[in-house]
This record gives sequence, C-alpha cells and structure tokens, in this order.
Amino acid sequence: MGCNDSPSPKKSRKPTVQLVETVFAANKSIAIKESVSGTLQPIRKVRIINQIAGLLTTLPGYPGDKIKKGQTLARFDDNLLKVDVEKAQATLKQTQVDYNRLKDLALHKLSSESELALAQTQFEIAQSDLHLKQTQLSLSHIKAPISGVISQRLVEPGDVLSLHSQLLTLIDTSTLKAEINLSELLLPLIKKGNLVTIHIDALGEKSFKGKVKRIYPTIDQTTHLGTIEIILNPVPKGALAGQFCRIHIQTTKKIRLMIPYDTVRHDKQGAYVYAIHDKSKAQRLNIITGIQQDGFIEVIKGLSDKQEIISKGLFGLKDKMTIKVISNK
Repeated sequence: MGCNDSPSPKKSRKPTVQLVETVFAANKSIAIKESVSGTLQPIRKVRIINQIAGLLTTLPGYPGDKIKKGQTLARFDDNLLKVDVEKAQATLKQTQVDYNRLKDLALHKLSSESELALAQTQFEIAQSDLHLKQTQLSLSHIKAPISGVISQRLVEPGDVLSLHSQLLTLIDTSTLKAEINLSELLLPLIKKGNLVTIHIDALGEKSFKGKVKRIYPTIDQTTHLGTIEIILNPVPKGALAGQFCRIHIQTTKKIRLMIPYDTVRHDKQGAYVYAIHDKSKAQRLNIITGIQQDGFIEVIKGLSDKQEIISKGLFGLKDKMTIKVISNK
C-alpha cells in the first residue's frame, strides 16, 4: 500500500428484512360450541345399611327389581327384640301402677314427695325404654327410602351382619344425570336451565335434549376446570346408568375479537402476537386470550378490531425487526 493510499471505508450492512404475511383481528359474532364426554348416572343412589346387628332372614330383592318407596327390602330375626318389647311393656305397666298409687296416697299425705318423684321418674324411664325397644324392633324391618331399582345385592339371608353393613344399593333412574368438566373460561357463559344436546353411543345417532341442573361453585386449581351437572328427563328407551355419552353445549352468540390461533406465541411473559408498526417494523404485543373456536382464539385484551398482525414469517422474528408485508388478508 503506497503512502497516499488510505483504507477503504467499510460497507454498511443493510438491515435484514423478514418477509411476512398478515391478517386483521376482527370482531365476530360467535356462539361457543363445546363437546364433552361423560357417563350417565342415576339421579339418586342410596346404600341400604342396617341399623341393628343380627341374623338376616329375608332379602327378597335382586338387581333389576323395581322398588316402591316404603316397600320392605329386608328383615332381621326379631324374636329377641319382641321379647324386649314385651318386657318393657310389662315394666311400664308396673311403674304406672306404682306411680298412680303413690299419687293417690300423696293426696291424703300418706306418701312423701321424694317417693312420688322417684315413682314418676321410674315411670318416665319405663316409657322411654319401651320407645327404644319398639324403635329397635322397627329397625329389624328395612323399608325403601325412595322408589327406584336395585343395582347391587351384597348379602344373603342367613348372614349374620354387624352394625352398619351394606345390604343393597338402590338407584333412582327416573332421571339420569352426567357430571362434566368445562374450562373456567366457558363456565361464566353457562346458566342453570340452559339446554344441551346429548348423544348416547349405545342408542345410535339419535340425539336427546338435556338441561343444566347445577353449576358447582369451585374451580380445580390444577386443571382450571369446573363441574356442571346435566340431567336427562324424560329418559329415552334403552338409556341406562353407566352408558357413555357425549354432551354438546352451545352458548348464545356474542361479539368477540378473534384472531387465528397460530398467530399467537407464548413465552415466560405469556401470550403475544406481532403487529405491524410504521408499515415496516414488527412490534410485539402482549395479549390476554380467551376461548378457542374452529382454529381461532379470542383476544380479551391487547388488540383492537381491524388491527394488522403477522400470520406467516414468524420463525426467527423479533421485536422491532424490519419486515416486508407480501400478503395480507
């Protein structure tokens, strides 16, 4: 290099231009549709449990038998209980005689107040004891608390049962229910009494109308799901507790700001999209999202209607990077 030579100036690099395609956020009238699987259950399920220990002598019902409320379901050996009742009746009769005799004597001041009070106490104790023995005798005959169908038979006549053993299970299938889990985002849109469509796989393609009966008041902190109870009444022919079902829920239409689901990115800060700034720069915008529907996702906060966002060319894209829009929809 000669003494008059000078170093050539460094060539400045042109900023990298990322080619992108864009779409526009749009307000849409959306009815949320959700399909959830579940299992049909009886509206009520009662375990029949004995309240006295002893020998089971009669258990006439078998699974599938229809039962009416108040019908006898089981009997225990009551011979000793009957003897106890007779003994209590005799004791009561004697204490009543003694009490009445002392009352008559007291009128003539021939008995003391303490003797009369003791006789009265013994009479009242005898009354209570008789009531207890009669109650125990009545418990030897178990009656159905509800109308329904026997679903389980767990013991047999001749068994000697301890206190609080389960004998039968009785279910009420006049109405069937299903408990299903829904996203916490969808739960506020569900109201008690809303109609739903139910498909029961075992009954083919036919659909049935159900109703939201109950909305549980808490959300699972891990899954962020809440529970609702759906009832099916009238029960269609062939529908049974335990069958698999699919429940289809559709909310009323509401205006929601929607964008394509695949335009959304996530990192430690949460969900975000890239918008267009000054027609040539990518701008990161943090957003809060809502429900998803048919490939779109709701934006609750962070975007506005008709705002242009990048839909393709997202790989390697960074905030404030120079971009060139080659297509928008």
